[in-house]
Amino acid sequence: SIKLSAVLSFQCDPGEATKLLYDLLYTEPIKIVLMPGCSGVSTLVAEAARMWNLIVLSYGSSSPALSNRQRFPTFFRTHPSATLHNPTRVRLFKKWNWSRIATIQQTTEVFTSTLDDLEQRVKEAGIEISVRQSFLTDPAVAVKNLKRQDARIIVGLFYETEARKVFCEVFKEKLYGKKYVWFLIGWYADNWFKIKDPAINCTVENMTEAVEGHVTTEIVMLNPETIRGVSNMTSQEFIGALMSRLGGKNPEETGGFQEAPLAFDAVWALALALNKTVAPLKAKGRRLEDFNYNNHDITSEIYRALNTSSFEGVSGHVVFDAQGSRMAMTLIEQLQGGSYKKIGYYDSSQMNLSWFNNDVWIGKTEFLTLVSCVLCLHVCPGAHSSNLQCHSSPQSLSRMAEFSVI
Repeated sequence: SIKLSAVLSFQCDPGEATKLLYDLLYTEPIKIVLMPGCSGVSTLVAEAARMWNLIVLSYGSSSPALSNRQRFPTFFRTHPSATLHNPTRVRLFKKWNWSRIATIQQTTEVFTSTLDDLEQRVKEAGIEISVRQSFLTDPAVAVKNLKRQDARIIVGLFYETEARKVFCEVFKEKLYGKKYVWFLIGWYADNWFKIKDPAINCTVENMTEAVEGHVTTEIVMLNPETIRGVSNMTSQEFIGALMSRLGGKNPEETGGFQEAPLAFDAVWALALALNKTVAPLKAKGRRLEDFNYNNHDITSEIYRALNTSSFEGVSGHVVFDAQGSRMAMTLIEQLQGGSYKKIGYYDSSQMNLSWFNNDVWIGKTEFLTLVSCVLCLHVCPGAHSSNLQCHSSPQSLSRMAEFSVI
Protein backbone atom coordinates (compact mmCIF):
# COMPACT_ATOMS: atom_id res chain seq x y z
CA SER A 1 0.00 0.00 0.00
CA ILE A 2 1.02 3.62 -0.40
CA LYS A 3 0.12 6.76 1.54
CA LEU A 4 -0.19 9.73 -0.77
CA SER A 5 0.37 12.47 1.77
CA ALA A 6 1.05 13.25 5.41
CA VAL A 7 0.16 16.43 7.29
CA LEU A 8 2.76 17.90 9.64
CA SER A 9 2.00 20.78 11.97
CA PHE A 10 2.56 20.27 15.73
CA GLN A 11 1.67 23.88 16.49
CA CYS A 12 4.62 25.23 14.49
CA ASP A 13 7.16 23.37 16.61
CA PRO A 14 10.11 22.38 14.36
CA GLY A 15 11.45 19.98 16.99
CA GLU A 16 8.24 17.98 17.19
CA ALA A 17 7.90 18.14 13.40
CA THR A 18 11.40 16.68 12.98
CA LYS A 19 10.49 13.70 15.14
CA LEU A 20 7.22 13.19 13.24
CA LEU A 21 8.96 13.52 9.87
CA TYR A 22 11.42 10.71 10.59
CA ASP A 23 8.70 8.56 12.15
CA LEU A 24 6.73 8.92 8.91
CA LEU A 25 9.69 8.21 6.66
CA TYR A 26 10.86 5.11 8.46
CA THR A 27 7.50 3.42 8.96
CA GLU A 28 5.24 1.86 6.34
CA PRO A 29 3.49 2.76 4.13
CA ILE A 30 5.66 4.87 1.81
CA LYS A 31 4.69 8.56 1.59
CA ILE A 32 4.64 10.61 -1.61
CA VAL A 33 3.67 14.13 -0.51
CA LEU A 34 4.17 15.99 2.77
CA MET A 35 1.83 18.84 3.77
CA PRO A 36 3.33 21.02 6.53
CA GLY A 37 1.57 24.04 8.03
CA CYS A 38 3.55 27.07 9.19
CA SER A 39 6.84 28.47 7.92
CA GLY A 40 9.13 27.10 10.63
CA VAL A 41 8.00 23.52 10.05
CA SER A 42 7.88 23.94 6.26
CA THR A 43 11.47 25.18 6.18
CA LEU A 44 12.70 22.09 7.98
CA VAL A 45 10.53 19.62 6.07
CA ALA A 46 11.07 21.12 2.61
CA GLU A 47 14.84 21.19 3.01
CA ALA A 48 14.95 17.56 4.10
CA ALA A 49 12.36 16.30 1.58
CA ARG A 50 14.72 16.48 -1.40
CA MET A 51 16.74 13.63 0.10
CA TRP A 52 13.71 11.34 -0.23
CA ASN A 53 12.39 12.74 -3.55
CA LEU A 54 9.28 14.01 -1.78
CA ILE A 55 6.99 16.82 -2.92
CA VAL A 56 6.05 19.30 -0.17
CA LEU A 57 2.80 21.28 -0.36
CA SER A 58 2.07 23.81 2.41
CA TYR A 59 -1.17 25.64 3.15
CA GLY A 60 0.04 28.11 5.81
CA SER A 61 3.64 29.22 5.13
CA SER A 62 4.37 32.85 4.27
CA SER A 63 8.12 33.13 4.84
CA PRO A 64 9.87 34.72 1.82
CA ALA A 65 12.86 32.44 2.48
CA LEU A 66 10.82 29.52 1.14
CA SER A 67 10.85 31.09 -2.34
CA ASN A 68 14.25 29.59 -3.02
CA ARG A 69 14.21 26.85 -5.63
CA GLN A 70 17.86 25.90 -4.97
CA ARG A 71 17.24 25.30 -1.28
CA PHE A 72 13.66 23.98 -1.55
CA PRO A 73 13.43 22.36 -5.01
CA THR A 74 10.18 20.42 -4.44
CA PHE A 75 8.24 22.98 -2.37
CA PHE A 76 4.84 24.51 -3.23
CA ARG A 77 2.40 26.54 -1.14
CA THR A 78 -1.17 27.73 -1.51
CA HIS A 79 -0.38 30.49 0.99
CA PRO A 80 1.35 33.36 -0.83
CA SER A 81 4.73 34.68 0.28
CA ALA A 82 4.68 37.65 2.67
CA THR A 83 6.46 39.63 -0.05
CA LEU A 84 3.18 39.71 -1.99
CA HIS A 85 2.21 42.68 0.20
CA ASN A 86 5.07 44.74 -1.18
CA PRO A 87 3.89 45.35 -4.78
CA THR A 88 0.64 46.65 -3.27
CA ARG A 89 2.47 48.95 -0.87
CA VAL A 90 4.67 50.32 -3.67
CA ARG A 91 1.62 50.85 -5.89
CA LEU A 92 -0.03 52.90 -3.14
CA PHE A 93 3.14 54.92 -2.51
CA LYS A 94 3.22 55.81 -6.20
CA LYS A 95 -0.53 56.53 -6.30
CA TRP A 96 -0.11 59.06 -3.51
CA ASN A 97 3.20 60.42 -4.88
CA TRP A 98 5.30 59.58 -1.83
CA SER A 99 9.06 59.51 -2.38
CA ARG A 100 10.27 58.80 1.18
CA ILE A 101 9.04 56.21 3.66
CA ALA A 102 10.14 54.75 7.00
CA THR A 103 9.99 51.21 8.35
CA ILE A 104 9.88 49.51 11.74
CA GLN A 105 10.12 45.73 12.02
CA GLN A 106 10.25 42.96 14.56
CA THR A 107 13.56 41.13 14.08
CA THR A 108 12.34 37.76 12.87
CA GLU A 109 13.32 36.10 9.60
CA VAL A 110 9.95 36.52 7.90
CA PHE A 111 9.86 40.30 8.48
CA THR A 112 13.54 40.83 7.70
CA SER A 113 13.13 39.02 4.36
CA THR A 114 9.95 40.95 3.61
CA LEU A 115 11.67 44.25 4.32
CA ASP A 116 14.70 43.36 2.18
CA ASP A 117 12.29 42.69 -0.70
CA LEU A 118 10.45 45.97 -0.06
CA GLU A 119 13.71 47.89 -0.04
CA GLN A 120 14.60 46.53 -3.47
CA ARG A 121 11.15 47.29 -4.89
CA VAL A 122 10.97 50.87 -3.60
CA LYS A 123 14.48 51.56 -4.91
CA GLU A 124 13.39 50.42 -8.37
CA ALA A 125 10.35 52.72 -8.07
CA GLY A 126 12.49 55.73 -7.14
CA ILE A 127 11.33 55.74 -3.51
CA GLU A 128 13.71 56.06 -0.56
CA ILE A 129 13.54 54.29 2.80
CA SER A 130 14.88 57.18 4.86
CA VAL A 131 14.47 55.57 8.29
CA ARG A 132 14.77 51.86 9.09
CA GLN A 133 14.17 50.75 12.70
CA SER A 134 13.98 47.29 14.26
CA PHE A 135 13.35 45.75 17.66
CA LEU A 136 13.38 42.30 19.26
CA THR A 137 10.82 42.53 22.07
CA ASP A 138 10.62 46.17 23.21
CA PRO A 139 9.81 48.75 20.48
CA ALA A 140 10.11 51.86 22.72
CA VAL A 141 13.52 53.01 21.43
CA ALA A 142 12.63 52.24 17.80
CA VAL A 143 9.43 54.31 18.02
CA LYS A 144 11.31 57.19 19.67
CA ASN A 145 13.80 57.09 16.78
CA LEU A 146 10.97 57.29 14.24
CA LYS A 147 9.70 60.39 16.03
CA ARG A 148 13.16 61.96 16.30
CA GLN A 149 13.85 61.41 12.60
CA ASP A 150 10.46 62.88 11.63
CA ALA A 151 9.08 59.75 9.95
CA ARG A 152 5.66 60.34 8.40
CA ILE A 153 4.88 57.38 6.09
CA ILE A 154 5.65 54.28 8.16
CA VAL A 155 5.49 50.58 7.24
CA GLY A 156 5.19 48.34 10.30
CA LEU A 157 6.14 44.64 10.11
CA PHE A 158 5.42 42.71 13.31
CA TYR A 159 3.10 40.13 14.82
CA GLU A 160 -0.14 41.14 16.53
CA THR A 161 1.21 40.95 20.08
CA GLU A 162 4.08 43.27 19.16
CA ALA A 163 1.67 45.56 17.28
CA ARG A 164 -0.01 46.38 20.60
CA LYS A 165 3.37 47.23 22.13
CA VAL A 166 4.28 49.41 19.15
CA PHE A 167 1.07 51.41 19.18
CA CYS A 168 1.15 51.91 22.91
CA GLU A 169 4.52 53.60 22.33
CA VAL A 170 3.09 55.40 19.29
CA PHE A 171 0.41 56.86 21.57
CA LYS A 172 2.98 58.01 24.12
CA GLU A 173 5.13 59.63 21.42
CA LYS A 174 2.09 61.13 19.62
CA LEU A 175 3.29 59.54 16.38
CA TYR A 176 -0.24 59.35 14.97
CA GLY A 177 -2.96 61.60 13.60
CA LYS A 178 -3.45 63.49 10.38
CA LYS A 179 0.25 64.02 9.71
CA TYR A 180 1.11 60.32 9.76
CA VAL A 181 0.22 57.24 7.73
CA TRP A 182 0.88 53.76 9.11
CA PHE A 183 0.87 50.65 6.89
CA LEU A 184 0.28 47.41 8.79
CA ILE A 185 -0.33 43.74 8.01
CA GLY A 186 -4.03 42.98 7.59
CA TRP A 187 -4.26 39.52 9.14
CA TYR A 188 -4.58 40.66 12.75
CA ALA A 189 -7.91 40.08 14.48
CA ASP A 190 -10.26 43.00 13.75
CA ASN A 191 -10.28 44.01 17.42
CA TRP A 192 -6.53 43.49 17.98
CA PHE A 193 -6.02 46.96 19.46
CA LYS A 194 -8.87 46.49 21.98
CA ILE A 195 -7.61 43.22 23.44
CA LYS A 196 -6.44 43.55 27.06
CA ASP A 197 -2.72 42.90 27.11
CA PRO A 198 -0.65 42.82 30.34
CA ALA A 199 2.45 43.63 28.27
CA ILE A 200 1.30 47.24 27.71
CA ASN A 201 0.19 50.08 29.98
CA CYS A 202 -2.16 51.86 27.57
CA THR A 203 -5.95 51.88 27.81
CA VAL A 204 -8.29 50.71 25.06
CA GLU A 205 -9.13 54.38 24.48
CA ASN A 206 -5.43 55.22 24.06
CA MET A 207 -4.94 52.39 21.59
CA THR A 208 -8.09 53.22 19.61
CA GLU A 209 -6.90 56.80 19.25
CA ALA A 210 -3.40 55.79 18.15
CA VAL A 211 -4.42 53.27 15.46
CA GLU A 212 -7.15 55.35 13.78
CA GLY A 213 -6.55 55.85 10.05
CA HIS A 214 -3.90 53.20 9.49
CA VAL A 215 -3.90 51.28 6.19
CA THR A 216 -3.59 47.50 5.97
CA THR A 217 -2.74 45.11 3.17
CA GLU A 218 -4.03 41.57 3.41
CA ILE A 219 -3.66 38.63 1.07
CA VAL A 220 -7.09 37.57 -0.17
CA MET A 221 -7.68 34.11 1.30
CA LEU A 222 -11.37 33.84 0.46
CA ASN A 223 -12.68 34.40 -3.05
CA PRO A 224 -14.75 37.63 -3.02
CA GLU A 225 -16.64 36.49 -6.12
CA THR A 226 -19.63 34.14 -6.15
CA ILE A 227 -18.02 31.48 -8.31
CA ARG A 228 -18.50 27.72 -8.17
CA GLY A 229 -15.01 26.37 -8.49
CA VAL A 230 -13.57 22.91 -8.89
CA SER A 231 -15.19 21.77 -5.63
CA ASN A 232 -18.63 22.91 -6.86
CA MET A 233 -18.82 25.22 -3.83
CA THR A 234 -18.81 29.00 -3.61
CA SER A 235 -16.52 30.57 -1.04
CA GLN A 236 -19.49 31.52 1.13
CA GLU A 237 -20.86 27.97 1.01
CA PHE A 238 -17.47 26.74 2.12
CA ILE A 239 -17.38 29.16 5.06
CA GLY A 240 -20.93 28.16 6.00
CA ALA A 241 -19.97 24.48 6.02
CA LEU A 242 -16.82 25.23 8.01
CA MET A 243 -18.66 27.24 10.66
CA SER A 244 -21.18 24.43 10.97
CA ARG A 245 -18.31 22.01 11.66
CA LEU A 246 -16.98 24.41 14.32
CA GLY A 247 -20.18 23.89 16.29
CA GLY A 248 -20.92 27.52 17.04
CA LYS A 249 -17.38 28.60 17.97
CA ASN A 250 -16.35 32.14 17.09
CA PRO A 251 -14.43 31.79 13.80
CA GLU A 252 -12.12 34.71 14.63
CA GLU A 253 -11.06 32.91 17.81
CA THR A 254 -10.44 29.60 16.06
CA GLY A 255 -6.83 28.92 15.14
CA GLY A 256 -6.28 28.53 11.40
CA PHE A 257 -9.75 29.77 10.44
CA GLN A 258 -8.44 32.37 7.98
CA GLU A 259 -6.14 29.83 6.33
CA ALA A 260 -8.86 27.15 6.04
CA PRO A 261 -9.70 28.03 2.38
CA LEU A 262 -5.99 27.72 1.55
CA ALA A 263 -5.81 24.29 3.18
CA PHE A 264 -8.95 23.19 1.33
CA ASP A 265 -7.51 24.34 -2.00
CA ALA A 266 -4.16 22.67 -1.20
CA VAL A 267 -5.92 19.32 -0.99
CA TRP A 268 -7.66 20.01 -4.31
CA ALA A 269 -4.38 21.09 -5.92
CA LEU A 270 -2.80 17.83 -4.80
CA ALA A 271 -5.72 15.69 -5.96
CA LEU A 272 -5.81 17.35 -9.39
CA ALA A 273 -2.04 17.06 -9.76
CA LEU A 274 -2.01 13.36 -8.89
CA ASN A 275 -4.81 12.76 -11.39
CA LYS A 276 -2.77 14.61 -14.00
CA THR A 277 0.16 12.21 -13.54
CA VAL A 278 -1.83 9.07 -14.36
CA ALA A 279 -1.62 9.30 -18.17
CA PRO A 280 2.09 10.31 -18.42
CA LEU A 281 3.09 7.59 -15.97
CA LYS A 282 0.99 4.98 -17.78
CA ALA A 283 2.72 5.89 -21.04
CA LYS A 284 6.00 5.01 -19.35
CA GLY A 285 4.59 1.79 -17.93
CA ARG A 286 4.56 3.26 -14.40
CA ARG A 287 2.01 3.99 -11.66
CA LEU A 288 1.97 6.21 -8.56
CA GLU A 289 2.01 3.01 -6.55
CA ASP A 290 5.48 2.30 -7.96
CA PHE A 291 6.95 5.26 -6.05
CA ASN A 292 9.82 4.77 -3.63
CA TYR A 293 12.23 7.23 -2.03
CA ASN A 294 14.82 6.65 -4.74
CA ASN A 295 12.37 7.32 -7.57
CA HIS A 296 13.05 10.70 -9.12
CA ASP A 297 10.92 10.15 -12.25
CA ILE A 298 7.57 9.94 -10.46
CA THR A 299 8.49 12.96 -8.30
CA SER A 300 9.21 14.92 -11.50
CA GLU A 301 5.76 14.09 -12.89
CA ILE A 302 4.03 15.23 -9.70
CA TYR A 303 6.17 18.39 -9.69
CA ARG A 304 5.25 19.11 -13.30
CA ALA A 305 1.56 18.59 -12.58
CA LEU A 306 1.56 20.89 -9.53
CA ASN A 307 3.65 23.49 -11.32
CA THR A 308 0.97 23.81 -14.03
CA SER A 309 -1.97 24.00 -11.58
CA SER A 310 -4.69 26.42 -12.62
CA PHE A 311 -8.18 26.18 -11.16
CA GLU A 312 -10.83 28.15 -9.29
CA GLY A 313 -10.78 27.38 -5.59
CA VAL A 314 -12.64 28.76 -2.60
CA SER A 315 -9.64 31.03 -1.95
CA GLY A 316 -9.65 32.34 -5.52
CA HIS A 317 -7.76 31.35 -8.65
CA VAL A 318 -5.02 28.86 -7.74
CA VAL A 319 -1.79 29.17 -9.69
CA PHE A 320 1.87 28.97 -8.61
CA ASP A 321 4.79 31.17 -9.64
CA ALA A 322 8.24 29.90 -10.66
CA GLN A 323 9.25 29.55 -7.00
CA GLY A 324 6.19 27.45 -6.15
CA SER A 325 4.42 30.27 -4.30
CA ARG A 326 0.75 31.06 -4.72
CA MET A 327 -0.21 34.14 -6.70
CA ALA A 328 -3.15 36.04 -5.22
CA MET A 329 -4.85 39.42 -4.97
CA THR A 330 -4.32 41.78 -2.05
CA LEU A 331 -7.10 43.51 -0.11
CA ILE A 332 -6.48 47.10 1.03
CA GLU A 333 -8.37 48.39 4.08
CA GLN A 334 -8.28 51.45 6.33
CA LEU A 335 -9.37 51.79 9.95
CA GLN A 336 -12.06 54.47 9.90
CA GLY A 337 -14.05 55.27 13.03
CA GLY A 338 -12.69 52.22 14.81
CA SER A 339 -13.64 49.66 12.15
CA TYR A 340 -11.97 48.46 8.96
CA LYS A 341 -13.34 49.66 5.62
CA LYS A 342 -12.40 48.02 2.33
CA ILE A 343 -10.87 50.59 0.01
CA GLY A 344 -9.46 48.50 -2.82
CA TYR A 345 -7.94 45.34 -4.28
CA TYR A 346 -4.61 45.00 -6.05
CA ASP A 347 -3.76 42.19 -8.47
CA SER A 348 0.04 42.26 -8.80
CA SER A 349 0.04 39.70 -11.62
CA GLN A 350 -2.08 42.07 -13.74
CA MET A 351 -0.80 45.29 -12.07
CA ASN A 352 -4.45 46.23 -11.63
CA LEU A 353 -5.64 48.44 -8.76
CA SER A 354 -9.41 48.33 -8.18
CA TRP A 355 -10.45 51.29 -6.06
CA PHE A 356 -13.71 51.56 -4.11
CA ASN A 357 -15.72 54.72 -3.57
CA ASN A 358 -14.92 54.99 0.14
CA ASP A 359 -13.18 58.16 1.34
CA VAL A 360 -9.55 57.51 2.19
CA TRP A 361 -7.83 59.81 4.66
CA ILE A 362 -4.08 60.05 4.16
CA GLY A 363 -1.28 62.24 5.46
CA LYS A 364 -0.03 64.92 3.12
CA THR A 365 3.74 64.87 3.60
CA GLU A 366 4.48 65.10 -0.14
CA PHE A 367 1.62 67.49 -0.80
CA LEU A 368 3.03 69.88 1.82
CA THR A 369 6.42 69.85 0.10
CA LEU A 370 4.70 70.86 -3.12
CA VAL A 371 2.92 73.71 -1.31
CA SER A 372 6.24 74.93 0.09
CA CYS A 373 7.78 74.92 -3.41
CA VAL A 374 4.92 77.06 -4.70
CA LEU A 375 5.41 79.46 -1.80
CA CYS A 376 9.14 79.58 -2.54
CA LEU A 377 8.34 80.65 -6.10
CA HIS A 378 6.20 83.49 -4.81
CA VAL A 379 8.83 84.57 -2.29
CA CYS A 380 11.71 84.15 -4.75
CA PRO A 381 10.19 84.82 -8.17
CA GLY A 382 13.61 84.62 -9.82
CA ALA A 383 14.08 81.02 -8.81
CA HIS A 384 14.09 78.64 -11.77
CA SER A 385 11.96 75.52 -11.49
CA SER A 386 14.83 73.27 -12.54
CA ASN A 387 17.03 74.11 -9.54
CA LEU A 388 14.45 75.20 -6.99
CA GLN A 389 15.13 73.80 -3.53
CA CYS A 390 12.57 73.78 -0.71
CA HIS A 391 13.89 74.26 2.79
CA SER A 392 10.67 74.57 4.78
CA SER A 393 10.50 72.09 7.62
CA PRO A 394 7.69 69.52 7.80
CA GLN A 395 6.74 71.02 11.16
CA SER A 396 6.15 74.48 9.70
CA LEU A 397 4.42 73.09 6.62
CA SER A 398 2.05 71.05 8.77
CA ARG A 399 0.42 74.29 9.88
CA MET A 400 -0.65 74.97 6.28
CA ALA A 401 -2.42 71.70 5.59
CA GLU A 402 -2.55 68.33 7.30
CA PHE A 403 -4.69 65.97 5.33
CA SER A 404 -6.96 65.51 2.37
CA VAL A 405 -9.55 63.09 1.04
CA ILE A 406 -8.61 60.99 -1.97
